[in-house]
Amino acid sequence: MADTSGPRYTNESCQVIESHQNCMKNGRPDSGYLYWRWHPKDCEIPRLSPQRFLNLMRNKSWAFIGDSISRNHVQSLLCILSQVKLFLKFIQTK
Repeated sequence: MADTSGPRYTNESCQVIESHQNCMKNGRPDSGYLYWRWHPKDCEIPRLSPQRFLNLMRNKSWAFIGDSISRNHVQSLLCILSQVKLFLKFIQTK
């Protein structure tokens, strides 16, 4: 669905986006895709509050296991969370 509030982060504002994932630098001419968000049928998902999420997860261990789609989700989460807390690069692939 259309999202007039715009993106939570961009290729320029998030340092965990890798060069092969950077649509703008790789020649995508439009930016309209940045103004859409996923909206499941009959369900309203509130925007993630980075500060609240970090407070709830403080002193907890996390593990994300999966394929490249899972990695994309983790990168997106880190981009959102980095708005309130900077992270060292710690994504490990093996």
